[in-house]
Amino acid sequence: MNAAGILEVRPDTKGPKNLAILLFMSAFLVLFMAWQDWQLHGEGLSVNQIEVFLETPNSQPGDPTTVEQYQEFEDSIRDANGYLIRSISLFIAAGCLLIGAPLLFRLQRRGAQLCTGGSLVGLTGGLIGSVIINRAAQEHLGDALMLTYEIWVYLCGAFMGLCFAVSALPLLNARARLALQPQVVLAQEDE
Repeated sequence: MNAAGILEVRPDTKGPKNLAILLFMSAFLVLFMAWQDWQLHGEGLSVNQIEVFLETPNSQPGDPTTVEQYQEFEDSIRDANGYLIRSISLFIAAGCLLIGAPLLFRLQRRGAQLCTGGSLVGLTGGLIGSVIINRAAQEHLGDALMLTYEIWVYLCGAFMGLCFAVSALPLLNARARLALQPQVVLAQEDE
């Protein structure tokens, strides 16, 4: 075997296909979060739902949260469009992942580009919406829920950041990039 054969970079078709499957499954989680935020922006929780929701955090040490405080918290988020921003950006991200992942599975470059762009929109809008929600939590809620909403900022950023990194990987990796290139076939004519 010569030195050129050792250094030759061969296309990797398995890597992008595995990433496409992972991104496709992740799209459903992103879609679920977007739908949940959309519902919270529209109607929010009823008084009974808030009472049930507050049972566990209020059993923790620290300042408890009242139903009125939680309703003020939700109203503050709706006024600042926190749920709406996060919901729309996550819907866009989920749509791009649901369309781009099958394209990436077929080793098409535009699938990786679509997943990467959608993940970037989800990361940006998700963080902006989560920060708005966290600010409202710091202003209106008790200790246990303040920590919960602060952790949600990190979780949203980490999940969408990971989604962005995974979707950008086929565009950055040399072997995967070669697999996404259109195959060039040279045809020779018989004389």
